[in-house]
Amino acid sequence: MGWAGLAVKRVELSLRATMLFVAVLLQNAEATLYLPGWLMAQRPDFAWPGPAQYAVAAILMTLAAAGVVILGKPRFAGAHGWALAILAGALLMSAAGHVLMSVATLGVMPGAVTGAVLLGPVAIWVLAGLVEERRLSGRGAAIAAGIGVAGVPFAWGAALRLADWLMA
Repeated sequence: MGWAGLAVKRVELSLRATMLFVAVLLQNAEATLYLPGWLMAQRPDFAWPGPAQYAVAAILMTLAAAGVVILGKPRFAGAHGWALAILAGALLMSAAGHVLMSVATLGVMPGAVTGAVLLGPVAIWVLAGLVEERRLSGRGAAIAAGIGVAGVPFAWGAALRLADWLMA
């Protein structure tokens, strides 16, 4: 193993989780600034959420990610591991979705670059850290990540509805 591999392996899970939150923050900021306009350009005939509603939803989702990263240590270590793996799975889905939409539209969807370069790799790194530190088995991490993948549309849908209600 080279020096880079050794340095990456020694990073504790709490620092990996913090880096995951920073990646979420950066991607949500990028998407908040550019995604509403990009969506309107793709399908102007569709009733997309406005920039303010999307910004509030992104703030809610960022706060939820912060809660997962910050809360539960060490008092709820088992539940925290599962919650972190679910979050990592959701963020992998988000990163992959942005990249796939970029391919499908033959353009760059806002969040695709941060998703591919930052969010996706850090989410995988967090999942690996959960297994390395024996917080979850490989199977448990895969199941939790799968729950996160499946939950992405529901989480964003709920955040957008809550944002709409908060702004009313």
